[in-house]
Order: sequence, then structure tokens, then C-alpha cells
Amino acid sequence: MDDPIRESGPHLAQLLTHAITGDGPLYRQLADGLKHAIDRGEIAQGTVLPPERALARSLAVSRSTVVAAYDRLKAEGWLDSRQGSGTWVLDPDEDAPTGVDAVATGRVFLTLRGDGHPTGGEQVSTDDDVIDLSVASLGGTGIIADAIAALQPEEIEALTAHHGYQPQGLRSLRDAVAARFTDTGLDTSADQLIVTTGAHQALSLVARQVLQAGDTVLVESPTFPGALDVFRRFAARAVPVPVDGDGLRTDMLADLVARTDPVMIYLTPHFHSPTGAIMPIARRRQLGEIAAETGIVVVEDLALADLAIDDVDLPPPVAAVAEGATVHTIGSTAKLFWAGLRIGWLRSPDSWAVRMLATKTVADLGSPLISQLIAVRLLERADEIRAQRRALLRPRRDLLCRLIEETLPGWQFVRPPGGLSVWATLPHGNADEFAEIALRHGVAVVPGPSLSVDEGNRRALRLVFSRPEPEIEEGMRRLAEAWESYSPLPTPQSSARLLV
Repeated sequence: MDDPIRESGPHLAQLLTHAITGDGPLYRQLADGLKHAIDRGEIAQGTVLPPERALARSLAVSRSTVVAAYDRLKAEGWLDSRQGSGTWVLDPDEDAPTGVDAVATGRVFLTLRGDGHPTGGEQVSTDDDVIDLSVASLGGTGIIADAIAALQPEEIEALTAHHGYQPQGLRSLRDAVAARFTDTGLDTSADQLIVTTGAHQALSLVARQVLQAGDTVLVESPTFPGALDVFRRFAARAVPVPVDGDGLRTDMLADLVARTDPVMIYLTPHFHSPTGAIMPIARRRQLGEIAAETGIVVVEDLALADLAIDDVDLPPPVAAVAEGATVHTIGSTAKLFWAGLRIGWLRSPDSWAVRMLATKTVADLGSPLISQLIAVRLLERADEIRAQRRALLRPRRDLLCRLIEETLPGWQFVRPPGGLSVWATLPHGNADEFAEIALRHGVAVVPGPSLSVDEGNRRALRLVFSRPEPEIEEGMRRLAEAWESYSPLPTPQSSARLLV
């Protein structure tokens, strides 16, 4: 067999340079440029393309841009790859699906390691390191180390003496979580709970029970991007529901339900991701009434519920006020304690408990027991940790909001009462385009389309304030420089609008 043609980075860059000077995100421009070059015969079928890093260097773009472009073309049937063999050009399949999933899109913005370095140690900007204002997660509190160190040998021996398969989860953890739910007004027994490997798995378990290919799911816009990945994996059709300062717009639900015939609604009613909104109890009841009348399954994600920054009274969960409706409630240790524990939980109605346990058993036979034991110890100190997180997050949120007002005139935002992010709206332009410019200036942010079902929210950005104050200051300085380079028109002299 003849050796395949191997394209070099510099030569391919000559073919593609003109393709990445237009409008829109760079990775899409690059993907479209590659398709056009293949169509024109400039890149032959079977050609092995340069590694992502080599092409990125030749084009003077980030490696994550090239990764996302390659992923887009793989999803559309233009490219294929194999570990150790590289990426090569296929004969395009006219019936291949168009578009790109959240994995490819997210890689443009979420390829940073927790230490602030891009994946593989590559330098994305000409400045020191990329400041990451994209990942809505906190490092572990010191109390976690204390909880791990405090584990007694006899506790661990009791676990290891067992065969280790506990699909429903440790009874002690389920008892603790049930007590927490009951304290919020949602009566819960340990038998209604399944311990999961994070909130993401909890949503996947419900989706596996409820969804079939082609089913419709109503999803807030914007929303948690991991949820969109779950619904895509089950071939469901996600339909956006707008949100406002009070969360999901229930005034639009009846019409959307009549027009789209959904089987599920997914929402984050406590400190909505990413806007921080709190859904009022009246809307929760209205949602429950619609769900009870139609039989739609509701999934409420309370993963951010413990991250109150201001003194606010959270309403009871939707499941507590939605009489007659099927509501599954998700919680997690990821936001309050540490994402590395990988422990979440799913509360389901009594009639669903056995089915959810069977689904979890098939999925993985149970989540890590040592992590569950640590979670039990952390829940015993939850009030202390909540106060610690509040003291940490309040000055960071206030700093970020102040810097938006001072350095980014014309941007609109709402100061969130809790959560980990500010949802900001640009006065003009395109968030996808600007996020690419920002990355070139050394700061990573998430554009609104990456958090949206229909690539909406095109002028919105999620700015996360989980990083230390010096990083927030430097990140916002770089963001302001990026905005100045992106926006050649004079900016208004008035301060940014803080919406209340």
C-alpha cells in the first residue's frame, strides 16, 4: 500500500489563512476553510493532516481552536482519526449530520487544566498563562483534607470487608441527604435516594428511564452545558425556554407544551446556572401544575443550592410544591465541597425508586464507597463549609462586578445572589467571536451559545468568579483589552449597567 500524503502545517496554513479572517468563531471558519479546500481538490482524500499543535503554530491560533475544527469535521464525516495514526481526510458523506456537539464547542473554551495551563502545556497566549474564568468550580476546602485525615482505620476496614457493590449507596450518606431534603421542606426517605457518580450521572439515569430517540425536552436557555450533552446522547430534541430575573419563564410553558409535546423539563431553580436567578415559589407551583396535568417528568438540579452569597431565603424544591407531578431532584458535593469527590444523589418519587435503582445497578454497580464516606463527614460540617464558601465568594463576586462596571462600559449584568458566575450581555457584537479574541489575550470565558440549545444568547458571556482575586483582576484586565481590540467604535462614557 502506498504511503498516504502527509500535509505540513506551513503549507496547509498558506491554503487556510484567508479562511480565518472573516466573521464568526475561528474554529468554524477553520472547519469551513478545510471543507472548501477538500472540495476544490487542494487537499486530497486520504491526506493525513498535521497534528493539532503543528497546525495551530502555523496559523498562530490556539490548539483548542484546531481541535474543535477537527472535531466538527469528524462529526460531519469529513475527517477520521485513530490514536497513533493521526487525522486524515475522508470522502464526505452527504447524509452525515451537520453541526457540532457540545464536546467540540466546549473544547475551544474548556481545555485548561486546573493549574491554569492549557492541555499539554501549550502556551495559548503571548502573556504568561491563560486566566481561566470559564470553569464554574471551586478548589477543595481545607476541611476536606481534615475529613480524609480523620477517617478511622476501623471505618475503612468495615467498608473493605464488604464486597464493595452497593448500587444504592451507603445508608449513612442516604440518611444524611434525606435529612437535608426534609429540612428544606421536601420530605424524603433514604429509600427514595440513589447515590450517583456526580450530578451528571444522576441526570443520565433519569434520561435513560424517560427518553427515547426523538423525544422533546424543554430546557432553560441558557443552561448547564453538561445537560445538553446528556440529551444529545439519548438523541432527544431539546427545545429552549427563556429565562429572566426569576428563572424559567413559566408564562410560556403552556404554549410550548402544546406545540412541542415534551416528555421532560430540566431546570436549575436554585441559583440558576449561569444567571444565578432564584425561581419564586409561585412559578414552582405553576410548573408543578402543568407537569401534573400533562404527565411531563420534571428534573430539578440543585447542585448550586448551597452556594448562597447574599442573605436569601430559598423556596422549597419544586418537588415539595408540585403535588401530583413526577419530579426528580438532583444534588451534588461538587460545588460546595469538591468536584473531585464525584459524589451526587438523585431523589425520585416512591413509585420510581426501584426502577432508578435498577438503572444505577446496570450503569456501574455503585459509586466509590470511600468518597461516599468522606461525603458523610463533610455533610456533618455543611453549615461551617457554607459559611466558609460565602466568605470566599462574596468579595470575588463583588470584585468581578465592580471591574465590569469600571472597565467594560455598556455591558449589562445582574449581580447574582449566589452561584459561581455572572451572566453578562455585550452592548454589540458576537459572544463566540469575542471569546476567541479574549482567548488570544490570555483569558478564557464561555460564550452564551455554548450554554444554549439553539446557539442563542449570542451576545452573552458567562464570567466565573471562583478564582482568587488576583486572577480575577488580571483576567478582567485582559478581557477589557480584548474588548477594546474587538470593538473599534468609541464605547459609551457611562458605566456598565447593573440590572436590578
